[in-house]
Amino acid sequence: MITEIAGKHYKIITTDAKDIRLDTKLSVPTIFVPANIDVKTLEQFIKNKKTNTAINEEISYVDEPIQLFQQNYILKIIKNSIFPKIIVKNRTISIYCKRNTEYQKQLNKWRKQFVLQQLADLIGYWEEELQILINVIKLRSMQKRLYTIQDRNSITFSNVIICLSISELKYLIFNAIAELLSLNPKIRKHYFPEGQLIQDQIAYTLKTCQQSN
Repeated sequence: MITEIAGKHYKIITTDAKDIRLDTKLSVPTIFVPANIDVKTLEQFIKNKKTNTAINEEISYVDEPIQLFQQNYILKIIKNSIFPKIIVKNRTISIYCKRNTEYQKQLNKWRKQFVLQQLADLIGYWEEELQILINVIKLRSMQKRLYTIQDRNSITFSNVIICLSISELKYLIFNAIAELLSLNPKIRKHYFPEGQLIQDQIAYTLKTCQQSN
């Protein structure tokens, strides 16, 4: 398949590999991609390849994009940066680090904060809707549960929720708060008439995520 990306034609070939690879030596520039990569990710990949490198910095790209809440993000590593930081723009995560070996530690720390922020935003919606205040939100590794309720105002979520879509996460948070408030089935069904279908979808999503890791 040949498609136009950023004003130029590219041949797209799907492979079993998990990374994206661009070959400009062929008669038609060719991009080798995993089957599940979307057009927006490809567009950002091409734009990133055209980015000029600053003299005092070394820029590289991690071949395999990372997935956060079922959205693909390209990793851009800027080595020899004076101030370590992470900037997210146009589905690209730019990691400024002193040495290339440090970026993974920065990414892990940022990813946890990113997940907690997503949780806080969605919990804020349900706090207003259900007239409740959640004071403490935590994130940690849990083997058997997706969340636990410590007391009236504290919920701890499993790290694996990062595999869910935002809509699935919104339902999971509602479920946790509904359990905390002991909401009756009628109220739960009012907000999510197809709650069981969503639960089944969450189970399938997590199973697929576990198999791919």
